[in-house]
Amino acid sequence: MSVAAIKTATKKAIQHLGGIDAAATISRVGRSQLSDYGNRNSPQVVPVDVALDLDTSAQEPLILAAMAHAEGFRLVPVKISGSGHIPKELAKFSRFSSEVLQEGIESLEDGRVDVAEARAILEHLHPSRQAMDRLESALHKIIAEGKPHIVSAGQSGAA
Repeated sequence: MSVAAIKTATKKAIQHLGGIDAAATISRVGRSQLSDYGNRNSPQVVPVDVALDLDTSAQEPLILAAMAHAEGFRLVPVKISGSGHIPKELAKFSRFSSEVLQEGIESLEDGRVDVAEARAILEHLHPSRQAMDRLESALHKIIAEGKPHIVSAGQSGAA
């Protein structure tokens, strides 16, 4: 199934670029090769350098995310947009994490976690993960710049 997901992601990246002709202009391979990379009946899978070209041009790591998932990993962006305001990011992370925990605790009341409950927990995990990533990014920025993040009395932690 992982090869099929990589092929689907390749087709999606090519579509993002405007089709095979557009994709052929930014990679080292031609139309027929690109077509094979997205064709589930072809044994050929997009090589990493071509995947990088396609993903970079599509401005989204579609193929590389599918490759990471095939190996049991997920991609995490290094640079994340957000306010970078530590108290606000902490408050958001706290709120979203509480929602994950609450949903998880409620799902355990009957002694099992069913499919619907697992989906509900996962829905709460995504915003929690995003808040954690923004907080992590803000903290890495402080370290990279080598200077403190000033939090004045006028900047409360309320989100």
